[in-house]
Amino acid sequence: MTASKSSQWSIAEVQTLLCLVAEDKIQKELDGATRNEKVYKEVAKLMEDHGYYRSYVQCRDKLKKLKSDYKAIKDHNSRSGSNRKSWKWYDQMDAIYGHRPANNGRESGIDSAMGLLEEIANDGKCFYDPIP
Repeated sequence: MTASKSSQWSIAEVQTLLCLVAEDKIQKELDGATRNEKVYKEVAKLMEDHGYYRSYVQCRDKLKKLKSDYKAIKDHNSRSGSNRKSWKWYDQMDAIYGHRPANNGRESGIDSAMGLLEEIANDGKCFYDPIP
């Protein structure tokens, strides 16, 4: 599969991307990296291993957009009196980023996040076997 810069991401591609970036190893590398090109190149290679051909820039930009959408919905839903919004990727994004302190680190809530991600994987929502 080839993908141009402007081509839309399929549901399976986004699902795979989220499963990959949810891996503890990737999250630790992203947490510790000021310059994360190397990490996103690794993610792009892992995506390729699963049959999805995206550049590291595409992977980085997609995750950045997903994070932005997640934050906007989380902020909206936290305001009292607001009609709650839902989003296809909310539960997965919340499992990855929802229990993290705003400044840094994964320690806060990592067990519950990993539990939810394992539940998602067991429900067949991850399209591959997690990285060992």
